[in-house]
Amino acid sequence: MKHHLMIVLGLILAGVFAWRAGEAIAEPGLGLRELYVAGGFLISAALIWSGVREWRASRS
Repeated sequence: MKHHLMIVLGLILAGVFAWRAGEAIAEPGLGLRELYVAGGFLISAALIWSGVREWRASRS
């Protein structure tokens, strides 16, 4: 069940940061906000990836 939780949290984080990315792209220029959004996407991708790896390991 831990892998389900990790995947779901990663997807929720990805949704939140997709929303924030939409707001950040609407404003002109690049800055710390875009870096913050990119970091959030990396964290959510890491959560999803580790959840999928655990899910595959539990099926084997």
